[in-house]
Amino acid sequence: MEPSEGNTWFYIRDHQQQGPVGLFELKKLFEQGILSTETFVWSKDMNNWQLANSLDLFPGTSLTSKQEIQTSMNVASEWKELAKDTYPSGRPVVRYLARLFDLSLFSLFLITFVSIFSPKFIVDSSKIFIFMLSLIFYISVEAIILSIFGNTLGKFILNVRLCKLNGDRIDFLTALQRSIFVTAAGMGFGVPLINFVCFYFSFFDLKKNGKSTWDQQIGTVVLYGKVSPARIVFCSLFPIALLIAGFVI
Repeated sequence: MEPSEGNTWFYIRDHQQQGPVGLFELKKLFEQGILSTETFVWSKDMNNWQLANSLDLFPGTSLTSKQEIQTSMNVASEWKELAKDTYPSGRPVVRYLARLFDLSLFSLFLITFVSIFSPKFIVDSSKIFIFMLSLIFYISVEAIILSIFGNTLGKFILNVRLCKLNGDRIDFLTALQRSIFVTAAGMGFGVPLINFVCFYFSFFDLKKNGKSTWDQQIGTVVLYGKVSPARIVFCSLFPIALLIAGFVI
């Protein structure tokens, strides 16, 4: 059996059915040792659940058995975090820092642009209102950037990549739908208190499931790669520096 790229798959992990995932996403799970040859998988084209080693899931690619995974994990001296994309890690802090960095940078450009034509508007407006305004404008801007590059600057710095279930770059409408979902459900449109509640629930949802609600609904995948502490510190300090500068000015 040779599954097509468009198929959606389910698998058994920790005695629970999980999915659906695309073939590209399923392959990542096997590559990282999260799933093994003894994993039961199923798609709508199959009559029943079958072991992964009984199917030709990825022609030309050998799957890893549980014994091989355990042996690799026991050799601690040889273990290094892979620099290539991994899934699912569910790194909420990395994702939040990437988005905060992008929003801070966009806010800086927006404030600079508006200040040229209407400096009085910036002076008279509260910082919370400007942030909410930036958040709303950023929805369409982020969608355009993601549809063109498949990434934003913050995600690029922190080695985070967004794609569809089959590994393709997301299109504009998908990116726009996701940006709206993230802004509403993940950030509460920046409304004070509501945004903290949204962040709290989205944080623990991602930690628990390894995948956010909007990515499950829309059919997108977030891939993470190795990132140095220096990049994390840089993306953390940049928004703080802008915030301090805003209060000082």
